[in-house]
Amino acid sequence: LTVAAAENFRDKARMKTALRNAGLPCAKHKLVATRDAAFKFADEVGYPIVVKPPAGAGAKATFRVDDAKSMDEAIAVSRPSAGHEVLLEEFIVGEEHSFDAVCIRGRPVWHSLSRYTPTPLDVLRNPWIQWCVMIPREIDAPQWDDVRRAGFRALEVLGQSTGVSHMEWFRRKNGSLAISEIAARPPGAQFCTLISYAHDFDFYRAWARLVVFEEFDAPQRKYAAGAAYLRGQGPGRVAAIRGLEEIRRELGHLVVEAKLPQEGQSASGTYEGEGYVIVRDPDTAVVERALARIVSLARVEMA
Repeated sequence: LTVAAAENFRDKARMKTALRNAGLPCAKHKLVATRDAAFKFADEVGYPIVVKPPAGAGAKATFRVDDAKSMDEAIAVSRPSAGHEVLLEEFIVGEEHSFDAVCIRGRPVWHSLSRYTPTPLDVLRNPWIQWCVMIPREIDAPQWDDVRRAGFRALEVLGQSTGVSHMEWFRRKNGSLAISEIAARPPGAQFCTLISYAHDFDFYRAWARLVVFEEFDAPQRKYAAGAAYLRGQGPGRVAAIRGLEEIRRELGHLVVEAKLPQEGQSASGTYEGEGYVIVRDPDTAVVERALARIVSLARVEMA
């Protein structure tokens, strides 16, 4: 990346300004250095509002504020000042997805789509929620055309050259889309593993070849795949894991990888939780049902 492109991807306020100037849909935003500026933005946009660092990752230090009291609390934690501003964004309601892409010298050569259930911000606010991410088998349908156009155009505007990118975006209830933010890096959590399982190839090795040799052999999508994240219910260490036998009995034939919590294990302290289960199947609906069943059966008790 050029320095300018790196700053476009790293500075989220600069990123959103560039996207909006290019006519791309994204949340209204404001970089603020004072409490007064934060409340002025709240008056203009209305609650809820998302408060986050302008160069954060993984939804860390990110808050949803619903009223003046919670705004004061978020500002007290964030402590904005000149040179250490915080980013305020309009809160967007809708389904949250990702758009992951590979570019070579600015030319898009491959992409993937996925969906979070529920949204990452909901997961951060509710540490007990066991969440899922799924990549459907079918991503070439016309319903995704607007995402492809917006995603590839956003990468062009920000200056992506050769590499993997990870864009988070929302589908509002009225069908419109809004870009949340884009990272010039592969996705975190187990996304790269899911992509590998969905295509029967090694995405990690493919990323290395892309970066070193500017080569990428676009794979064929053979499966839908998804990960269910197992999160402890409360603080402490893992005391017991319930529901695993039922999961093995009902869904074992779909499981391709699992990292299960172990008794005595400390809480991870991250939104990924204490373990995960990955499933795949040629039928997207089968994967969706399996993920829902896993998070309904599995219980990680902490003590």
